[in-house]
Amino acid sequence: MRHKGNLSSPPAPPCQYEQRMRILCAFLLTTLSAAAQQYTVAQMAHQPLNNDSVVTLAKAGFDERFILELIRSSRTNFDTSVEGLVAMKRAGVSEDLIRMMAMPQASPPAAAAAAEAPKTPSKKHGLFKRSTN
Repeated sequence: MRHKGNLSSPPAPPCQYEQRMRILCAFLLTTLSAAAQQYTVAQMAHQPLNNDSVVTLAKAGFDERFILELIRSSRTNFDTSVEGLVAMKRAGVSEDLIRMMAMPQASPPAAAAAAEAPKTPSKKHGLFKRSTN
């Protein structure tokens, strides 16, 4: 307990109980905040990608190919209404990303398909007529 003296006397040092309580409170706050952070990171990993998350990744400078692969491998919940797509375009998201979000079953854009397709020389086939001489 603290000494109840006049206002000019210095306060008495805290007792062991108060010190223990302060240490316990500090420990609990640290532990709970660390647990809360781990929970939110785990929770975010299970949340589907949405328009806002794609805009955030694009504005952060992530490579378009990375975002496309992330879209293909993640659960998604995109707003593909006209308003949603226009908002994405105005936010600076490329049309290839928007196309992948709006039509995931569609084939990749021609430029991306050409870049990913292996270059093999085409074989020329011809018809030869046998001579009967």
